[in-house]
Amino acid sequence: MSLPTLSVPTYETKLISNDQTIEFRPFLVKEEKLLLMALEGKDTNEIIKSVLNMLKSCILTKDINVGELPSFDVEYLFLKIREKSMGETLTVVVQCPITDKKFEVELNLNEIKIEKTEKHKNKIQVDENLGLILKYPTFALMQETLTKDTTTSKIFNIITSCIETIYDKDKVYNAKDYSKKELQEFLENLPQNTFSKINEFFQTFPKITYEKEFISPHAGTPVKVRLDTFLDFFD
Repeated sequence: MSLPTLSVPTYETKLISNDQTIEFRPFLVKEEKLLLMALEGKDTNEIIKSVLNMLKSCILTKDINVGELPSFDVEYLFLKIREKSMGETLTVVVQCPITDKKFEVELNLNEIKIEKTEKHKNKIQVDENLGLILKYPTFALMQETLTKDTTTSKIFNIITSCIETIYDKDKVYNAKDYSKKELQEFLENLPQNTFSKINEFFQTFPKITYEKEFISPHAGTPVKVRLDTFLDFFD
């Protein structure tokens, strides 16, 4: 006789990038185990792989390429799945700024916000005839920017991966039709003020944030907790 199987509930949420409704299920013990092992190893590549594999398993909506979703969609979906799998609260460790002693606080995942900037735009105008359209970086690309060994070369690789099209007054050039070397040479020949606009795109696209004040049990003073990168939710 085979062992009984449990029915798994399903839920819905919407992607931040395009409002598409996504159906998902909570993660299972075996999926959580793989993620916890990756977190314990502190290997960024393994964490990325575990998160993406978990989402591939838990997202029930067809034709969703998790690896191509913007980073903030992946982070948001993961936190929604985690909420339905393990509950709305999350315990993190913070440090008292007065005594340097650490203490635990409970966060409510329902209080996580999507931070958006009104000035944000993905159309970068170089001059009156030339411009480019940027796409959002994937989760894997964004996690690369958070590693300690980030180099100028790596940053340029990330930017070139986010170029969707380049256009002038006569034609639109699809970035996927050109090599990374060609795209990097294009970037290197842009004026400095254009590169600043590209940097602003990365600084202002939607982000998952949590900000709240807690009272330190060691000093009785307020401590502001702000989490704004994915791995902050696991420190």
